[in-house]
Amino acid sequence: MATALGTGLAILLLGLVVAGLWLIWRRPFIGIGVLVAGMAFHSFALMWLLHLGTPHLLVRAFQAWKEIVLLVLTVVAVSRIWQSRHSARFGQLIVTDWIAIALALVAIAYFVVPASVFHSGVNQSQRLVGFRIVFLIPLVYFLGRTVGTGSDRERLAVVWLGLGAAAVATVFGIYELFFIPTRVWLDWGVNQYTSFLGFTYHGPAGLPENFFLTLSNGTLVRRMVSTYISPLGIAYTSLVLFPLAVAVMDRRVTQKTARWIAMLTTLLILGVVLSITRLALLALVGEAVLLWIVLRQAWIAGLVPVLVVAALLAVFPYTTIAPAVDRNLGSVHRLGLQWGFTNDSSTREHYGYLVQDLRFDLEHPLGLGVGASSARYGTLVGTGESAVLGMFGDMGMLGGGLYLSLYLLAIWLGWRTLRMTRKASLEEVMPLIAFVGGLGLLPITMTSDVWGDLSVTFLFWWAAGATATLSTRAVRVAPREVWEKPPVQKAA
Repeated sequence: MATALGTGLAILLLGLVVAGLWLIWRRPFIGIGVLVAGMAFHSFALMWLLHLGTPHLLVRAFQAWKEIVLLVLTVVAVSRIWQSRHSARFGQLIVTDWIAIALALVAIAYFVVPASVFHSGVNQSQRLVGFRIVFLIPLVYFLGRTVGTGSDRERLAVVWLGLGAAAVATVFGIYELFFIPTRVWLDWGVNQYTSFLGFTYHGPAGLPENFFLTLSNGTLVRRMVSTYISPLGIAYTSLVLFPLAVAVMDRRVTQKTARWIAMLTTLLILGVVLSITRLALLALVGEAVLLWIVLRQAWIAGLVPVLVVAALLAVFPYTTIAPAVDRNLGSVHRLGLQWGFTNDSSTREHYGYLVQDLRFDLEHPLGLGVGASSARYGTLVGTGESAVLGMFGDMGMLGGGLYLSLYLLAIWLGWRTLRMTRKASLEEVMPLIAFVGGLGLLPITMTSDVWGDLSVTFLFWWAAGATATLSTRAVRVAPREVWEKPPVQKAA
């Protein structure tokens, strides 16, 4: 019976994938919205397919939906380039294009060269996972470069998809966090899911360690994991969606649309708070400050103290009222206020890992090959804590330097494009993601393997590519004190 239900669910999900592919073929720009929204539910759907005993062929078919979407978008991009090869539609290659091409070639070289050359002992599955993460960066960048600008209508559709998925994830996350015992996740098959992906965790009952925040007395405070099955996926995706939401509310939209987006943004912020991802909370405050500096709107300045208060509430007194368990997943009832930073072992561990990774990179200037920093399918032999240091550890100083240059130039292009145009249009959404989102993610890339969360990879690097295209089309205008904003249209 369960297998039949799993088969039916798989067929339904594959039907949704086909519908999404049809939409993307007609409106390629909306593909980024489909990718980001789809990744919000990908893990949860995959867990249930495994739990229901779905035939592995169907599970693998569904698991590959994102690669199929990328393939369709690549076909569209190549087709457009071929059709316009005799025109100047896409312009000349710019610096970031050449760096992205070089990064792709270096990644391929480090994947093709046998692991035995680097004496790393990385297995083939691990190398494949590592290569995919690195290669996705230039691939998605060029997709954004080619089909990533879109019309205002398509941009608004992407906003609804991204923010809508984040809001649904938050609503479900509140339900699972406060009304579902942690042990139920085991019944849902979370350990089966993580094992299927090749991970081994050492939390209570084999759960991922990041399900919890550990207090000084050993009490485990539950963090929201929701449909992402990860608090980090919720928090990091929100950091690239937040500039998108604020930018749209400040652009040419109706009052009704702005109100709905404001409500979805509130849920997005709540999701970050309940995930108790402290660095992401600080980055969210920083993004609000940057958005106020760039957009110069009083209501954005008013967001800053609200976010500061929300960040404080995430650790005090939320850690007192939040669901908590012991090492056996039994409920723990607490009295009195408790500060979430009392036992700051997480910060000490992150610092120790960073120092260790930096030393490793200095000792291996040529790297150990892609996948050495991946924790899947074997023992970690490279770095693994930092997206930046991981690139150096895998592909040496050359590959790491190319990656870091591309990332920093994407942020700079976002700022440059914003300075070159001031028209009140949703066109500015992509540069704001590249600039504000890029700076918001910068400290996180130093402390976390952030590109393993594909929703972040898709949206940021697509925005980076789209911004590169907009930067070649933008026309410099006289500077203005504030962004020009037209009268808000009345709702139809």
